Amino acid sequence: MRRVLGKRTLRELRSHAVRYLALALMITLSIYLIVSLIGAADTVIIEGAKHAEQNCVEDGQFTVFVPLSDEELGKLENEGLTVEKMFCRDYALENGAVLRVFRVRQQLDLAELEEGSLPEQSSEILLEKRFCEVNGIKPGDTVTLAGSSLQVSGIATTPDYDAPFRSMGDSTVDSANFGTAFVSGELYDQLAASGESLQAEEYLYAYRLNGSMQDDELKELLKTFTYDPSAVEDPYFQEYYKEMIEKRMGLSGDSDSSAGESVGGSDGESAGESAGESAGGLAGGFVGGDILRGAVSRLVGQLLAGENENLRSFTAAADNPRIGGSADDVIINKYASVLAGVIILALMAYVISVFVVHGIEEERSVIGTLYALGVRRKELLRHYLVLPVLVCLISGTVGTVVGYSRFGVPLQTADTYAYFSVPTLKTVKELWVIIYGVVLPPAIAALVNWLVIRRRLSVPALRLIRGEEDRRDFSRLDLKSMSYFRRFRIRQMLREGRSAAGVVLGIFVCLLLMMIGLDAHVMCSHVGQDNIADTKYEYMYLYKYPEKEVPEGGIPAYARGVKKEVLGYNMDVTILGLDGENPYFDARPGKGADKVQISSAMAQKYSLETGDVFQVEDPETDLSYSFTVDDIVTYAPAFYIFMDIESMRDLFDAEDDYYNVVFSDRDLHIDSGRLYAVSTKEDVEKAANIFVELMFQMVVTMTAVSAGIMAIVIYLMMKVMIDRSAKEIALFKVFGYRRKELGKLFLNGNTALILMGSLICIPLAKGIMDAIYPYLVSNAACAINLHFHPLIYIVLFGGIFLIYMLIHTVLVRRIGKIDLGVILKNRE
Repeated sequence: MRRVLGKRTLRELRSHAVRYLALALMITLSIYLIVSLIGAADTVIIEGAKHAEQNCVEDGQFTVFVPLSDEELGKLENEGLTVEKMFCRDYALENGAVLRVFRVRQQLDLAELEEGSLPEQSSEILLEKRFCEVNGIKPGDTVTLAGSSLQVSGIATTPDYDAPFRSMGDSTVDSANFGTAFVSGELYDQLAASGESLQAEEYLYAYRLNGSMQDDELKELLKTFTYDPSAVEDPYFQEYYKEMIEKRMGLSGDSDSSAGESVGGSDGESAGESAGESAGGLAGGFVGGDILRGAVSRLVGQLLAGENENLRSFTAAADNPRIGGSADDVIINKYASVLAGVIILALMAYVISVFVVHGIEEERSVIGTLYALGVRRKELLRHYLVLPVLVCLISGTVGTVVGYSRFGVPLQTADTYAYFSVPTLKTVKELWVIIYGVVLPPAIAALVNWLVIRRRLSVPALRLIRGEEDRRDFSRLDLKSMSYFRRFRIRQMLREGRSAAGVVLGIFVCLLLMMIGLDAHVMCSHVGQDNIADTKYEYMYLYKYPEKEVPEGGIPAYARGVKKEVLGYNMDVTILGLDGENPYFDARPGKGADKVQISSAMAQKYSLETGDVFQVEDPETDLSYSFTVDDIVTYAPAFYIFMDIESMRDLFDAEDDYYNVVFSDRDLHIDSGRLYAVSTKEDVEKAANIFVELMFQMVVTMTAVSAGIMAIVIYLMMKVMIDRSAKEIALFKVFGYRRKELGKLFLNGNTALILMGSLICIPLAKGIMDAIYPYLVSNAACAINLHFHPLIYIVLFGGIFLIYMLIHTVLVRRIGKIDLGVILKNRE
């Protein structure tokens, strides 16, 4: 009997080869999509962390006003910390791009070579990977820096610039215009002596903890380190310090001696207390330009009080967007893939169930005969399990193998390599992903078959042998007012309700998958377009040491960086104080802290509406501020809280004329020594399409595979309808109905089903995915504008209908091939 059943399995495969091939293709595509996306995410996350650890990634970093002394470094080392100098300067190349130059690291954040070697001569330079790729630089090429021609000795990555943002507050990486470089100590000093650095040297230190000391404890220890203000070599610091002393002490003219005498005295203590109350207010904070909140103001207050704390900024690795940026990015893809996997799993289970039910119904007379002949239930169960389980096993295995092949994971990680500066990563194969791809499809097929066959074998053998069907009779349905063809199509669709539901469900599930990709594309497109449209200034200057008078042609503002949590991520938000004459923003906030307006980007990200109350945290002072949304202003580039500048000065105890940002429609030629950074509209335009390029591969994959799965599901379900109606079709052919008329009777009813199903499923899938999507992009510091242009809906609807019409044409031909003998074989 086993041999007989085995031969029947082979005959079944040959006779329904197209059906099984379509099922296999659907499963293969589905598993390929999930495995490739999750595999790519795991590769970046797990392998990236492995490489970062091998290269001694820092636990954090801090900057100081004056380099630490040997004694202070000794104190840190005695606590078990590893600390390394990461001093750096920025230099411009001939094409306008900026290189941030470091000495070659020895202990932390080590360079991992991709090509070439570390610089050994004072005429050699090591460049960052992404900068070289975008600018077409290779080992052996020459770059001109500060008037010196330097040979590129090699190309490398470093874990502290995994996401090579020029400023920690930047929202996009622009590798065409910014990169990092590493040179010998001798060459570093030569470049510094050239005087062509774009800004003062940054006294940056990286550290690794010993496991017992925590970040907060280290920060408190660093606050005990002091310095002599006269040791600060920055002339702009000395000038600004003198100006602030004069303001605070009410002095004029030459006040060095008076100020010096006052420091530590009673008057100095009083002034210091006053300055301490406004800690952070004078220099403000602007996260987008990496302004260090209140550093200069706090410094002046401390100096007047006789306290000269050296710590300027402190950033733990977890709060550094440059470290692990690639992993943070692909975790979104992983969440989306896991969600897609659950959706596909549900669709797969339903399609297989319809598929199996139909197959068992076709075989009901055979099952009844075998059952009556004494074949046991276990043997029948095993026989009918073999083919679908084998097909699903092979398909799942093929999908998994292709997903991990060069057409899968490497293709999906291409976006990461095209944006982040990461070393070459080996593909990571997680056991649970392999189990998902190889084991789940056949497991689902086995479970569905087992349930269906057990149910069928509970029916008396005689009913099975006769081929009696449990099909509902809709002939009594009152449809007399309709034409014959219309009545027949409606009754046919009602009889095939399970398959019809499968068609609609398949369209809906595939649309959900497609919406993941389309929402990503639309959001990224809006970010690029809206950022350009909403950026009305040509230049934005972020001051480190503001001038007494606002430069001619500039519009002043007061910016301060704060934090606000959303979905587990602490995002940077900027409070921007404006006067009523700022032409670069549509915001016109009223007087008082309760009249703030917020940017549309912030409203979208934090789900805020007019009248809502929200809180922000000031990390400098550890204070919280509550605001009420008075209005929402269209502005996509940043998370802004717009305040009246006078009200903001009062809130943060700043000087009556204080400002730290200047907007302009032309270059004001402000000395770079006074600035933290300069942002231009041209920079915004250059970065506009970076997000679109970054997500392109995932969008294409999601859309193409979803469309393919949709076509297969529609074909399978409609073919099931045709196969189940083979006896009726043969009977109609005996009566002389032509193929075109048979198509109208048995297929055209699906046209209305597809049209109505699409009209319902498209907006439903869009609404559901729009509600889920903010969670998928919870770590993205950008606006979430998911609005579809009407043309996208039209293209979606037209695409579904086109897929249906192609399948309809194929199945009409299938109707023409149905043998008239079917009606004779099934006569009573």
